[in-house]
Amino acid sequence: MATSIIKLHTFSGAGDSYPPCFILQVDDFYCLLDCGWSENLPRSRIAEVGKWAKRIGAVLISHPSMRHLGLLPILVGKYGLKCPVYSTTPVFRLGQLFCYDEFQSRFLCEDFSLFSLDDVDDAFELFVQVKYSQTINLQGKGRGLSVTPLPSDFNNEKSRHLNGAAFDACIRPRLLIIDVSNALYTHVGRKDRNEALRQLLLKTLRRGGNVLVAVDTAGYCLEIAYMLESLWHSPESGFMAYGLAMLSHVGYSVFDFTKSLVEWMSERILRSFEDQRCNPFHLRHMQLCHTADQLDCVSNPRVILATDAGLRTGFSRLLFVDWADNELNTVVITSRDGDFREAKDLSLLLQQQQPNQPDVSLARRLIGLSRGEEWAHEGLATAAADTLLIPFDFSQRVLVSEESDTGEGEGEKGNSEAGAGRSSVVETTLVHSKGTDAGAGNQFRNFGNSDVFDAIDDLDNNEDDTENDGDEVGTGQAHASSATSGGGTGGSVFFNQPYSLLPSSNGTLTHGRHMACYDIFPGAQVHSGGQFFRSTKRTQPVFPTTERVVQWDEYGEKIDTNVYRMSAEVGGPDGVKKRHQSSATSGGGRNVGSRALSTSSRVEKTTSTRGEKKSRFDIHSASSDQLLNLLVLQNISSSSLTTPGFQMPTNIATKCMTVKMEIPLRCDVSFIDYESRSDGKALRKIITGLRPHEVILVGATRSAIDAMVEHCRSDLQLKDEVIHTPSGLDVVNCTKEGDIYQARMKDSLVTGLRFTKIREYELAWVDADILEAEENANPTNGLEAGADGEASLVTILASDALPVLAPPSGPVVDHPTVFVNEPKLSDMKQLLLNQGLQAEFVSGVLVVDNCVSIKRTETGRMTLEGVISPTYFVVRDILYRQFAIL
Repeated sequence: MATSIIKLHTFSGAGDSYPPCFILQVDDFYCLLDCGWSENLPRSRIAEVGKWAKRIGAVLISHPSMRHLGLLPILVGKYGLKCPVYSTTPVFRLGQLFCYDEFQSRFLCEDFSLFSLDDVDDAFELFVQVKYSQTINLQGKGRGLSVTPLPSDFNNEKSRHLNGAAFDACIRPRLLIIDVSNALYTHVGRKDRNEALRQLLLKTLRRGGNVLVAVDTAGYCLEIAYMLESLWHSPESGFMAYGLAMLSHVGYSVFDFTKSLVEWMSERILRSFEDQRCNPFHLRHMQLCHTADQLDCVSNPRVILATDAGLRTGFSRLLFVDWADNELNTVVITSRDGDFREAKDLSLLLQQQQPNQPDVSLARRLIGLSRGEEWAHEGLATAAADTLLIPFDFSQRVLVSEESDTGEGEGEKGNSEAGAGRSSVVETTLVHSKGTDAGAGNQFRNFGNSDVFDAIDDLDNNEDDTENDGDEVGTGQAHASSATSGGGTGGSVFFNQPYSLLPSSNGTLTHGRHMACYDIFPGAQVHSGGQFFRSTKRTQPVFPTTERVVQWDEYGEKIDTNVYRMSAEVGGPDGVKKRHQSSATSGGGRNVGSRALSTSSRVEKTTSTRGEKKSRFDIHSASSDQLLNLLVLQNISSSSLTTPGFQMPTNIATKCMTVKMEIPLRCDVSFIDYESRSDGKALRKIITGLRPHEVILVGATRSAIDAMVEHCRSDLQLKDEVIHTPSGLDVVNCTKEGDIYQARMKDSLVTGLRFTKIREYELAWVDADILEAEENANPTNGLEAGADGEASLVTILASDALPVLAPPSGPVVDHPTVFVNEPKLSDMKQLLLNQGLQAEFVSGVLVVDNCVSIKRTETGRMTLEGVISPTYFVVRDILYRQFAIL
């Protein structure tokens, strides 16, 4: 290593809050160390890594999360990365599920095109599975190098199902690259953390509320699931009366794979599995759900583990919209989602809008609110009783029929104002009107405009849609009556909106069942005389409720009435109805956002006809587009898609619709750290124990890096020139030898060289003229410049100003003979014995046939002495063959 050119190229994760992505260069070998991705990662950073895709010889992946391998499908699919990817078996299996879940979650809420499911499959075909702490001998340009993959976000403490990271086998490193993002962070112990979660769950469930636990796809969620499963298994814990489920697109596959990874877990689990033959991840109490409709089978109140941890997308974001405005519920954040910035850094970010820094995620803001940090309250409006209003963009993919697409296209060409009207339905912000007093200001606020609701008349021709619309109109009238009786004023009411919005007395907004009075009078909405005629029968106010229809029989089997219908049209676009979630008890159902999307998707016309004949859908032979359409149907349809005879509708078009709203934050928010990362105290102990000669410190914040630099100076007594703190797109040069040079040779020079093979190498003496870099007219000569990224990479490599070696223009002078190699005397003795000669050591000198001696001087040179005889020449020939003579 001391005789090699060593450089570290940083792309992200060095001095910023982006995922880690580095390239380690050893001579002409380039190794990619993790390649994380997040939605805040700039496209320019991705393009910079893509320029090196054709030069990378190996990839090391340390964790299965998107923070460590999310960029891999992008590099394989868009930039043509083709090299071995080394990781352990759990990282290989669970990492693929991470990518699947990330793609499905983002496809259902946005137009995601960075990578596809085919790119994920192609990327994981390149994986080479290794064991824990296994040393790998590289091939190709990395021949002669060996690597031992070690995680960057390690945890030295023992968790509930995994052992702590072991560094006993690591000798004193020449160069240590370590992530110090947690240098200023201190987390609580495992027992205190588990007890805090248990008390919080028990408190919420006993008061009738639901608990949302935001977790990752297949990482530390296994520890939380294992702990909750043990709590529900114990009768003394008091949790058996409540529901427990995990909501994820790949939840079943995660636990199915985890059952086969027991050998990678802690010793306690191994002993339990060997003695009792009990797999800890054979779930008996936790139900695995893949759609939000399947949560209806989970009893209330309940604890739901949903992905993802940062509330950026997925089911956790969907449930947060439903449950955040209920004071009985609790939202538990279990990770900082890769955002390790301190409160002062985030406050400075929001005040000064610093460039090259990612935005603050919803989960990170909720963590700040739970801790009482001032920066988390900046930019948030307040409602009645000091309730915070969280700005929220609710997105969902819905069906688009061919006729509506044509109408929209004609409208965009002919009338621009119509397009503006459509966009107002999708993008709506909950704001109150200004300049009105209390008497005139009590008017109903609704999403959308009147142009959209006129289209409801077009649905009267469909009998099924008419019935459903009638039910929804009745529900809307009930809410309108409650709002009228509570607010004391009237107004125009659109029945498609489930909750009407009213400005409160202090100028802020609230809606629906969160108003001070929301009692209704039964039968008031069906009076023929209206509100101007007195009723002869006195009615009493009652609490509004929605009857929940039981969808299963006495034995627990879910009944699908579509099976018993005569018509074969089950899964067509016109038969897809938006699911209606019940808001009974404590959970809170689908509210403003989802119902608004339901209305807008329902008014669009369908392209399929009743008489169209369709073939039976086969999921095994379906294309990728059909599978994505099936995913959308499964997400928005209340009917069972696994019913025998299900027909996959053709010509399905989908689009993403976004509703901008403000969510009242009335639920409890808690942060319990389950990231499983070593804190600052553990990092200092590990670095002190390894005693590296040179360190490269990378991390999310400059304050954490500076704290670890001071530790290396004071405790390790390292000088500043061996402590490197890169940032941005830096290149750290760790080459120490001064007699190592790099140069480019022309093809005309290479063809005239005479190589001598020694062991696994071939050496040659070169006599050439050295040309300056600017004298080389074509720096990309001999290199393939195909794609744009490849041409840019050649420019980057040429920027090192490497000299060019050309054939000598004048006469070549003879050079002294050079012997390359250092054979051992013990090896020489064995070679001579194999040739039938008698050889033995006498006072450190190898004597052959009592006439020839081979010895090594104090300077390390080897000498051959003896009588001129046939034995002398035989020994000399054997000795010469051990050298490369140039």
